[in-house]
Amino acid sequence: LLEGESMLFKHKHLLDELRQKGRKATGEILSMTTLGEAGSLKGAFSPDEDLSHTWYDCRMVLRVVPEDRAEPPFEASVLTRVHTLKFQGSHVPVWYDPADHTKVVVDYEADLERITQATAEAKRLSGISERSRHRTEQRVGLAWTPVDDVLVPIEAIARPGGGRVEVTDWPVEAVHQHAHDAVAFVRANAATLLPPRDGGWEAWFAGHDFRIFQSYGPVPATDGATDASNVGIGVVLAVLSGLTGRMVRNEVSVAGVLASSGELLPVASLADVAHVARQAFAQRLVASVGNERDLGRVSAKVRQNLEIVFAGSLSEAVRMSLTRHAAKGFQPPA
Repeated sequence: LLEGESMLFKHKHLLDELRQKGRKATGEILSMTTLGEAGSLKGAFSPDEDLSHTWYDCRMVLRVVPEDRAEPPFEASVLTRVHTLKFQGSHVPVWYDPADHTKVVVDYEADLERITQATAEAKRLSGISERSRHRTEQRVGLAWTPVDDVLVPIEAIARPGGGRVEVTDWPVEAVHQHAHDAVAFVRANAATLLPPRDGGWEAWFAGHDFRIFQSYGPVPATDGATDASNVGIGVVLAVLSGLTGRMVRNEVSVAGVLASSGELLPVASLADVAHVARQAFAQRLVASVGNERDLGRVSAKVRQNLEIVFAGSLSEAVRMSLTRHAAKGFQPPA
């Protein structure tokens, strides 16, 4: 074995041993020195998406504070491998032998799990914060829909083309199909959903493409087709908004599965979508009347700050979600 590999082997062996026979503690780093060019360079270029493939080989001097406060702290020097750069004053989880304080090992696996969870939570909160800032933004062709654990803005933009639908920034293929179906629904029912126009709407749709996308970057991966189907009503409202100039009210989020008949079908969990909507400071959630029986499962705290209204059809959802008049200065599609 190479020197670094030998050290890691010994470290892993001692970690397994002390997890069974030793005790847990927190180690405060008094000093740290990286060992070897390879380990330092690998750690210096750790990819944020997966820290487990990078490391620092290092020597640490620790102030070990046992979980059992009846045991006094002690100092120990350890050779270890960590996945993220540490600094003086940082803390790492450790195991030690109470009968031999020279046997101390950094639990680099627990440290990695802690950092990964903290990073994921920070990204989640950052995403919520970013989208919350845009809750006061109103723009023609924009609707908000709970997807996974965030409230996602769905934007629809039309441009001259050949009747195609392009879906971008959605990692789940099922979302693409529901977005295509939503645009196709508006096209097939344009006579009742849209105001009259010279030449009719069919020729207009045949000569234009729609791009359906998430305004502020790629959305998180959803759990699958069930979650993906919830975006259909959001896409329809975004398309209708873009073609009529009636904006989706900025306090409204929508959730529901659009049937080919125009009926709004229930989502899998009203409690989940209501929680997500409220987290991002929506004031009204428009959901399927089929979810009305699930209202009792929504926490009182969420219901106190979120008006939940139910629609049985697309026409009802439109009435509850879109402004009554077109935005000032809106020019109907040519």
